[in-house]
Amino acid sequence: MQGKEKIIDDILSSAKSTASSIVAEAQAESQAELDELRAELDAAQKQALEKAELAAQELFAGQVKLGELEAGKALLRAKQQCVAAVYDGVKKKLLSAPDETYLKIIQAVILQYCEDGDEVIAAASDGKRVTAAWVKKVATAAKKKLTLSSEKGDFDGGVILRNAKYDRDLTVDAIVDELKERTVYDTVAKLGL
Repeated sequence: MQGKEKIIDDILSSAKSTASSIVAEAQAESQAELDELRAELDAAQKQALEKAELAAQELFAGQVKLGELEAGKALLRAKQQCVAAVYDGVKKKLLSAPDETYLKIIQAVILQYCEDGDEVIAAASDGKRVTAAWVKKVATAAKKKLTLSSEKGDFDGGVILRNAKYDRDLTVDAIVDELKERTVYDTVAKLGL
């Protein structure tokens, strides 16, 4: 029986050795697969972080660009308000000018554009400035027939010349708008805008 036990012990020993070898090999393969998986995960994580950082940089750059555009718009609006304030000031100064100065300006504009037979429609606010006697004086200077209309205009100042064909807008708003068209670039330059 001893021989039988020895054979069994040899078989068991060989089986244990084979089992240990298989387990060690399986553990080595498992560790290699685990290491490979970790390397893939690390690479994927690194790639995801790089993509996220690039996306964040692009987003930040986009936000900066958007901020620059908004700042540019705000600056443009401020410049436009400055220019508008200049021409609003011109309008206020013209409307509040002494009668002699105001009427001299309105007369110069009328002389430039009037036609024989025009009817002068004055602003309601100019009732004391633009009178029939003043219109007669302007007509004499123009050597044309002009009459003061009984109709009063719903505008701040200046006049409208009306005839059978058309009306000519010589209101203070139109005068200032025309002045603005001719001088806005010079005004912007003088303001340093």
